[in-house]
Amino acid sequence: MSSQLNINIFSRYPISLTQTVISHGWVQLSPWNWNIVKKKLSRTEQLHSGKLVDITLGQLSAKNISIQTNCAVNGVETDQIKSIVSRWISIDWDPRPAVKISQSLDPRIALFIKLGGGRFLRSTTFYEDFVKTICTVNANWSFTSRMVSNLVGQLGDGLFPTPQQLINCGEETLRSDYRLGFRARVLVELSTHMLNDGWIDGKGNLIKTVLRFEDLLQLRGIGPYSGNHLMMLNHDYSHIPIDSEVTLYCRESYGLEPETIESYFERWGDYKFLGYKLHRILNSTKWTP
Repeated sequence: MSSQLNINIFSRYPISLTQTVISHGWVQLSPWNWNIVKKKLSRTEQLHSGKLVDITLGQLSAKNISIQTNCAVNGVETDQIKSIVSRWISIDWDPRPAVKISQSLDPRIALFIKLGGGRFLRSTTFYEDFVKTICTVNANWSFTSRMVSNLVGQLGDGLFPTPQQLINCGEETLRSDYRLGFRARVLVELSTHMLNDGWIDGKGNLIKTVLRFEDLLQLRGIGPYSGNHLMMLNHDYSHIPIDSEVTLYCRESYGLEPETIESYFERWGDYKFLGYKLHRILNSTKWTP
């Protein structure tokens, strides 16, 4: 029997929807929508059944997130929606090791994580995260946003395009009509490679059993920044994706040059990125518990 979905999804550990959403710039890119007043996160997804569904999340309590849809869904579709949502907000991430290391290094960060911070909004699929990461390379944020909006609004007709859609579109069209520049060739080649070599399925879900930084660097067009950013979105916080923004911040805040940033945060061990990013978030937002 089908029914409109209106359920709660439970997290083993506290999770802040707001802090997850504003953790980085992903929410500003299509097809995300964030209602800052109602604290509601939403976007449209096409399920395996072919049904288009608007999915909306809200915070119910420290460990409970509400899921609502705009239409009736059956049991199988409900399970898929739960899986999608779990990836968005990293419900399966265990924050305890990060809390443990930060307790002695920065108690504010430890408390921030304990109260539900420390997660980073992720896309529906690894492939979407991959493409959006490529769109940040050698581009200011407005240009990145424009490229992604073109892909979603035109190629995907409101949805993020599948790997095959992007491949079929072709390098020339992606370059000229979608303004992707050099990224057009990179994305067509790597989309083909990842499909053919079993990294991703047709929807863009990661099926490669072990994702390693070294493997990402073997992909033509993927450098240290892109590789570390993708690893971060897969819960590997052992390195900092260093781009011009990180370089500028660390130079102004710590007097660091790019080659010394990683060593400065060495004491954070496998959580260097959290040491950098959460300290920056707490300072910039003047966060208080």
